[in-house]
Amino acid sequence: MARRRAGVAGAAIVSQPALLAIRARLGSASLRHHAGGVWRLAHRWKRRVLFAFIDQGVYSAANFLLTILYAAWLPLDDFGRYVVIWTVALFIEAIQTSLIVDSLPAIVSRHTRTNRSRLDASAFWVVAGYSGLTSAALVAAALVVGAWKPVYAGPLLALAAVNPLQRLYLLCRRLAYIRDRQDIAATMAALYGTVSLGGAFALAAAHALTLPAIILLWGLGTLAGVLAAMALNVARPRATRWTNVYWLAAEIWHSGRWLSAAAIAAWISNWAIFPLVAATTGAGTAGIIRALQNLLTPVVQFNAALHLAILPRVADKVAEVGAHYGRRFAWRGTAIFSLIAGGYCAIIVAAAPAILPALYRKPEIAAAAHLLWPLALAIVLDAIRQASAISLLANRRTRVVFVARAVSLAVFAAGAAVLHALIGFEGILWATAAASATGAVIVLASALSTRTETR
Repeated sequence: MARRRAGVAGAAIVSQPALLAIRARLGSASLRHHAGGVWRLAHRWKRRVLFAFIDQGVYSAANFLLTILYAAWLPLDDFGRYVVIWTVALFIEAIQTSLIVDSLPAIVSRHTRTNRSRLDASAFWVVAGYSGLTSAALVAAALVVGAWKPVYAGPLLALAAVNPLQRLYLLCRRLAYIRDRQDIAATMAALYGTVSLGGAFALAAAHALTLPAIILLWGLGTLAGVLAAMALNVARPRATRWTNVYWLAAEIWHSGRWLSAAAIAAWISNWAIFPLVAATTGAGTAGIIRALQNLLTPVVQFNAALHLAILPRVADKVAEVGAHYGRRFAWRGTAIFSLIAGGYCAIIVAAAPAILPALYRKPEIAAAAHLLWPLALAIVLDAIRQASAISLLANRRTRVVFVARAVSLAVFAAGAAVLHALIGFEGILWATAAASATGAVIVLASALSTRTETR
């Protein structure tokens, strides 16, 4: 018995080094597997983020340069009217983005990939219907506003003509991101920028820079992008059952009805400053404010690129592991978005005395550099709201977004009324900053909350 015990003990002693070696090999293999997974994940995200930045960078750079060119080439009043028409197009785009485009990632993530072709076809027809309704509204607006301000009739009719192409461009772009084909979106942006900038210089050379011609040029740029997307098999018009279209429209309405109302409130508190200033102070003043704001838009578009790239993936992750992932992302996303926006805006505000005269060559714009402060503050605060909203959208918690916008709108309306009476049109800008702060606080608090909401 003693010999048997000694033999067993000796075998155990002898086997210990072998066991340690096996464990070391297993640990090394696990580490290599984990490192390989991290590398593959980083490689996939590197591609996604790279093309998302190319897409948003090229698109925003084209619009940034076009705004500088039009502000320099057009008389200040004409540029102000151009800005008013631009805000009308932005209003239509904001409703489409909130009601249709931002609802699609969460809807797609909750259905199998075999249904995605039918979802794409149904989305095309939903957008076609929205385009028809909004273009009809623009024609009616041209007739009504034209009787009061004839100078706006032609631009509004031109916008009605190009509006369907703009709506389709936005859909194709979102579908490219949902399919994880950011390279297609980047191609669309490159074509849009090339056609738009080339057309602008052609109009200037031909001395044909009129507001209707500039707006029709928007349509040519978006048409080039849409044709490229369709050639690459994104958002091609396909026949589908009307029951599929009705089903998707109902899903979109359930997911985005609060977002669309929130978009209207957001447009009023953030972008209605231009028609308000044009109506109260003059179109030239609206043009000055837009020229200043244009210097801050690159960081807005940069964060929008992050939003486009991240939202579908966060929606997929929330659908896979649960709502707690969205709350964890809210902290990280808010920190990243706000640091990016704050750093860029600080640089622009500090360098404005040198930048403004060089870019715009209009002393009226250079003299208004102090107005950058409320504009920059509003953009930083809106970056916080935008990052926090990603987790809410991924969880399909859209009602709180509407509540935040509604409260922000009330703050803007009250602030604008009081501050405009005290300090003039500058009070409208500071009221916008106050509204952005209100929305950021509400959305961030809701994104971090564990409460849920009914649809």
